[in-house]
Amino acid sequence: MTKTLLHFVFAAMMLATTVQAQRPTQILGPGLNAGRTIFVQNYNRTLSRDTVYSLTGLYAVDSTRSLTIPAGTVILGDTAATLIVKRGGQIFANGTAQNPIVFTSRKPVGQRAGADWGGIVILGAAPVNQANPSIEGGILPGNYGGPAVGQGNPNDNSGVLRYVRIEFPGYRFQLNNEVNGLTLGGVGRGTTIEYVQVSYSYDDGFEWFGGTVDAKYLVAFGGIDDEFDTDFGYQGRVQFAFGLKDPNVFEFSGGQTNGFESDNEGSASYRTPRTLPRFSNITMVGPRRTDAVTLPSGHRFEYGSVIRRGSQLSVYNSIMMGYPGGYSLRDLQSKTSAQGDTLQVRNLSLQASGEGGLLQIHNSGTDPAGFSTLTWFNTAAYNNMGGTATRQPSAIGLVNMTNLNNPDPRPGVGTEPATAPVEFTNLNVLAGGWFTPTTYRGAFNPATARNQQWDAGWTNYDPQNANYTTDVREEHGTLPGEFTLEQNYPNPFNPTTNIRFTLPVASHVKLSVFNMLGQEVATLVDEQLAAGTFTADFNATTLASGIYLYKIQANGFAQSRKMLLVR
Repeated sequence: MTKTLLHFVFAAMMLATTVQAQRPTQILGPGLNAGRTIFVQNYNRTLSRDTVYSLTGLYAVDSTRSLTIPAGTVILGDTAATLIVKRGGQIFANGTAQNPIVFTSRKPVGQRAGADWGGIVILGAAPVNQANPSIEGGILPGNYGGPAVGQGNPNDNSGVLRYVRIEFPGYRFQLNNEVNGLTLGGVGRGTTIEYVQVSYSYDDGFEWFGGTVDAKYLVAFGGIDDEFDTDFGYQGRVQFAFGLKDPNVFEFSGGQTNGFESDNEGSASYRTPRTLPRFSNITMVGPRRTDAVTLPSGHRFEYGSVIRRGSQLSVYNSIMMGYPGGYSLRDLQSKTSAQGDTLQVRNLSLQASGEGGLLQIHNSGTDPAGFSTLTWFNTAAYNNMGGTATRQPSAIGLVNMTNLNNPDPRPGVGTEPATAPVEFTNLNVLAGGWFTPTTYRGAFNPATARNQQWDAGWTNYDPQNANYTTDVREEHGTLPGEFTLEQNYPNPFNPTTNIRFTLPVASHVKLSVFNMLGQEVATLVDEQLAAGTFTADFNATTLASGIYLYKIQANGFAQSRKMLLVR
């Protein structure tokens, strides 16, 4: 090979060198840095998985309207930005295990933290025990529930939230008035909530204000406040949920950081409907996930569970560990419910370390006549294990909790949660077919491989280092002399292909894909680009075989080409 040819090959290689560019983005709402400016979506809208969206302002899906979010879509939350589904509106966020929908911070890798943005608020018309309440977080309009106290439609349908991650939410509107990761106000059981992870929320991970919605397969990870909070008459069911605390992230403004927190309401403790949720197969792991973890000075971690203000929350077939204190039954009204067996704790493996003089079973306030919290909890027929003695996290026997960002919360073979009694058949509150019977306590099957558990693939226990970019690449070399849109390669394709285009001058570019009916099925680029040569990747995993058109519009230039998807 001659020197001239070698130089040509080297130059060609340099021209083909590519660098990652920020994924194309589109604004949802009133615009960046809009703070809490209200934006109402008063039409039905469908997003595209091929565009990264920046959520801005208080983005409200109006009553009778819907927002559809395809699997694999990424939405970046601007400061204070909150997605609100108003009473009567619907959200259809239907991800998959391979392509979850991700809501996360707009901040770059390594700079994210709780309260970077608001969170997701879904408001429905199911019964609550308040009169037309407004949701916390200072969100207006934020009313939810039925037309009067205790009235409404228990089967109300606010849509679907499936295979969704919510990372670094919890914007603080005022002290003790924050937005949670996922807030559900008066949401009915016609709504689907399953496979949802909330990570590093500055307030609660999940909070239910009344309503009847059921939920399965939830993860609350690294939140500053409580993992699962229930109020105002919530009467749904939850099964298979995992709570995991980061020992270095906790409430520091005078509150406390717990696992469960549950209230009926403060001013009239017997107002109905009572807060009466049923939780089964929960693995609640506090900051001391292993014996070696030492809690930082000044921490505010307290209990695995705090039940108070007339709540009747019940827990079955579960694990609660890693907190200084264990189960705290706070007030006369809740204890009266325990005495009357409308508040139940059955088949619970409980561990607490007792730091700071806290008892494992916290007996706060006055007991009803003839009732003792400790005696009730230790009733032999209830099969609650742990008793009143402190013990170390290793007593529970989870497989491997050393690495916070790669936990293995399965019970080890032969451990207490894997072998201790469970109950589904004789407890009529777990009957009816909704709860899936298990032979183990907690959220994870000890006989199933880690990579086959229900949280495998779609969750992320290291969201700080996730890079939400796409393969839209700029090629460096001589500036092109004209606008071009080249034929995609490969063509035919299955399921991915590349689309190359050139810009002689800086332009706002929109590159879209349409089916043969003229319907837009994807937006690959919708942003300002410098002059140059670019390649965009198109993934047609969710589309059927057939001919598709792709079209570019840039600075008055427009061109379309055909491509063939063959399954």
